[in-house]
Amino acid sequence: MPATSIDTFFACSLIVSVALIAVAFTAGNLQTQLSGMQDSNQESYLHAIAEHIVLSQGDAVDWGSTGEVPAGFGLADSESSQIYACDIDKITRLNSQNTFALNYLEISNAARLSNLAFSASVSQMLTINVELSGNQSVGDQTEYTFRIAVSQDSGPVSAGLSCYFLATDFLISVTNETSSSGVGYAAAEIPNSASGPALLVVFARATFDERATAYEVHQFAHLSEESLPNQTFLELSPLNYTLNLNSHYPETAVAKAYTFTYGYQLNLTSMLNATVLIPEFLDSSPIVLAVQGTNTSALFSEWVSYPQVPLQAGSDFADSSANAFIYTVTIKNALYRLTLRLGDVTK
Repeated sequence: MPATSIDTFFACSLIVSVALIAVAFTAGNLQTQLSGMQDSNQESYLHAIAEHIVLSQGDAVDWGSTGEVPAGFGLADSESSQIYACDIDKITRLNSQNTFALNYLEISNAARLSNLAFSASVSQMLTINVELSGNQSVGDQTEYTFRIAVSQDSGPVSAGLSCYFLATDFLISVTNETSSSGVGYAAAEIPNSASGPALLVVFARATFDERATAYEVHQFAHLSEESLPNQTFLELSPLNYTLNLNSHYPETAVAKAYTFTYGYQLNLTSMLNATVLIPEFLDSSPIVLAVQGTNTSALFSEWVSYPQVPLQAGSDFADSSANAFIYTVTIKNALYRLTLRLGDVTK
């Protein structure tokens, strides 16, 4: 073969090889693009579902307060004009400890999610850690000092503190604030005659936004045996500004009930059968409800929050992946973190 023909042959072969490589690269790149588009489309689809759940009121719009199973699932507050404002009762009914809680099947059917896995979690914007710093006898009283640390994801938070010490026939409020490192203290002298289970109810309000208000309840024993776990004697279920009390034992008797927020405290005396009416406070704060009573000779102090947060509802996604959509929402003008997870089509 002449030299020119050989050169032409190798040149043509090189062009064909380069073309084949280019075709192969283009096909692989297209496959990657199509896969990325499919993932993007799925995420957009799931995001639209999450947005609908947060922004829609559901059917009926007041399904949270009625205690009925909704025909359509939505968490928005029908009485609020704010975006991402969730209804206090709709959120509370996601907590499995509430008497009126929706189960997974009821949520899935109402949200039309029969082919998707779903979960919802709600948490406070601030974390409050309470530890006993010290206690000492002072005459016929005992003085308790508690260390209170307030933080969020980014670190310590400067906050105002509103604290309530509750013991048998005893209640006192204490205010303070944390340092720039997020640490403050609360102290109170409790009469020794008030021995029994006691509660320290702590509210923290961030200095950067009064809506960033959170609570923590610390149980401790005052000159008595260790306190039993919360709601050992009573099941406490708030709904529609009514606290429903269901006794676990026939010998249980309720003596007093209290309600607390960051800025307010009231003794609840309007007990009707097994319910207590909850006042509506104009306060950007969670509500904590505490009940004192006896079971035969045992004293108890038990509590619940309204909305009943933190909570986790739905699938645990143990065997499947999930897309998480995180929202900052308000519930009665207090800030919370709502996380919705939607998973792959169930098999």
